[in-house]
Amino acid sequence: MSDLEVEYEEEQSKLYYLKYFLENSNDFLVVATTRPETLFGDTAVAVNPKDERYAHLVGKKVVLPLVGRLIDIIEDDYVDMSFGSGVVKITPAHDANDFEVGKRHNLHIIIAIDDFGKMTSNAPGLESLDRFEARKITVEKLKEADLIYKIEDYVHSVGHCYRCNTVIEPYISKQWFVKTKELAKKAISVVENDSIKFIPKHWEKTYFEWMHNIKDWCISRQIWWGHRIPAYTCKQCGEVFVSEEPMHKCPKCAGELLQETDVLDTWFSSALWPFSTLGWPDNTDDLKRFYPTSLLVTGFDIIFFWVARMIMMGMFFMKDVPFRDVYIHALVRDKYGQKMSKTKGNVIDPLDVIDKYGADSLRFTLAILAAQGRDIKLSYDQIESYRRFMNKIWNAYRFIEINTKDFKPSGITKEYSSASLWIKSRLSRTIDQVVQSLDEYKFNEAAESLYRFVWHEFCDYYIEMSKAHINKDEYSDEVKQTLLEVFEQILRLLHPFVPFISEFLWQKIPIKSGPSIMVASFPKSSSYNDALEQDFDLLIELIKAMRILRSENSIATNKKINFYLKSLNTEVEKIVQSYKKYTLLLANAKDLSIIEKDVPKSFIQPTKYGDIFLEAGENIDVEGEILRLKKVIEKAQISIDFLNKRLHNDEFVSKAPKELVEKSKRELQEAILLKENSKKRIEQLERIL
Repeated sequence: MSDLEVEYEEEQSKLYYLKYFLENSNDFLVVATTRPETLFGDTAVAVNPKDERYAHLVGKKVVLPLVGRLIDIIEDDYVDMSFGSGVVKITPAHDANDFEVGKRHNLHIIIAIDDFGKMTSNAPGLESLDRFEARKITVEKLKEADLIYKIEDYVHSVGHCYRCNTVIEPYISKQWFVKTKELAKKAISVVENDSIKFIPKHWEKTYFEWMHNIKDWCISRQIWWGHRIPAYTCKQCGEVFVSEEPMHKCPKCAGELLQETDVLDTWFSSALWPFSTLGWPDNTDDLKRFYPTSLLVTGFDIIFFWVARMIMMGMFFMKDVPFRDVYIHALVRDKYGQKMSKTKGNVIDPLDVIDKYGADSLRFTLAILAAQGRDIKLSYDQIESYRRFMNKIWNAYRFIEINTKDFKPSGITKEYSSASLWIKSRLSRTIDQVVQSLDEYKFNEAAESLYRFVWHEFCDYYIEMSKAHINKDEYSDEVKQTLLEVFEQILRLLHPFVPFISEFLWQKIPIKSGPSIMVASFPKSSSYNDALEQDFDLLIELIKAMRILRSENSIATNKKINFYLKSLNTEVEKIVQSYKKYTLLLANAKDLSIIEKDVPKSFIQPTKYGDIFLEAGENIDVEGEILRLKKVIEKAQISIDFLNKRLHNDEFVSKAPKELVEKSKRELQEAILLKENSKKRIEQLERIL
């Protein structure tokens, strides 16, 4: 395993203080360790050169507990004077740091634990026992021999295998390495000079931190499958040869050669991917055309495993970067921000999600949540929400299909309705927003722009406005043509996010060109109509106000009623009159009249919007509505009292999950707002009585 494949976890353990007696003396040094079973591999004890407590003992020897072997007292800067007693045991075969100390001091290497995690013959009386069983017996033997000074509870970081979560046992063995210092220099420079860019940029810091502190790369693995390392050892003279071509006879003595059985680290083979997949080492047409590639999309956890190695190999073999941009995608967590794990039971299986909600719903959910630099908090509620978006797209198609069934698209339109000119301008603006967001790898912003345009502007407004013209006036054919054209471009915009529904519906519409939406060109924008968009912004706000006024007063959506607008200025009045047919249609209104003078006392307006009114007397049971609102206030007050009490409870705030605390705060604000708005409406209604 690579060091990078080791994950460290905090564990409750014991710190054992052992007595190492000085040679021919009743005095002893106290040595602290969390792994007493490794003492059989000790070949020295070490102190810090600055530690005056032990300066007089450096160069002397101590007796290894339970073994009786004499080992040296050495000094090394590696020793932390504040850990334990300031004296540490050095076991070069079973600790990476001890191995480095051993190299500096030419210490012997004694293997006490084998590659199966069992004790060797160097641990008398414990041979073939599992390391953890051996720990228990070692401690008992040390107690019996009065060689334990004390035992303390101790929390420390323990390495585990990232695949199976087994505790890792450091073990010395012969391995093959690649020198990386020189390779790293060029790999660092191409990121420094922006030949390669990380998105988000802050991941460059992680990359540089690893690369500036890089160690030689252990490329050999003792596993069954993989590329065998091209090294050969002569059975007769012991000479070792490395060759690109297979070798059979020793060039030195003609003896038989044995190829190395170790295989290359998976990441070594993966590091060659950008060019090995294109025909390298041959200079193929594909290699010339596609190397370097444009973009690598990957996770932050393999920036050094894979990204850095590809850059080093690309610069070494191809003399050029393997890609221009590296997009580091988010980590998908559960709705509370916790990392998904089977142990916690919070895993969302994408195959289950696809079965229940559809692949497009899942894809779009992940895209719209993928803000740069933030992890994704995923929940079934969110996926359900964007499944409704897929339904919205489907329903838009059904409306268009039904209303353009016998229509023969010509592609030629002389005059457009105001609604069609508006939606075409909004489409152009949306295309530019999506393209810019994709160019900047802001996938969530691209998805948000599409969601807003498709659901609200196209479906909620344009489709509804089109009903004023379809089969009713001179714009009938133009509106049908626009519905088809805009929807076709919507499908092409959506295709990277929702490829299945977009392909399926694209094949059904009559104005497509080509065999598949996959090979259709991405939409291009045309000019904007800023003035018209501003007019429609006002129009849409007016329609919203009319709908809210109806909703707040519990007036059925299918009941046609009169609305009144307080005269603001001639420009606004002109806009309102110009698009009155759309306003009446979308608000289901009988009429919209301009109030030139004072607003009558019997008129009421919505709490959120001003200047739009309806007459209470003919639409509302004023006394009944006041009574209903008072009950709403009472219920809201009960919620406010309960939530205030909860949030002022220190025990709840400190112990409850953060998400529950935040939810309670949101509910409190909602209850307060509901109470305030209900009071305002009562005040309005009471003025009428």
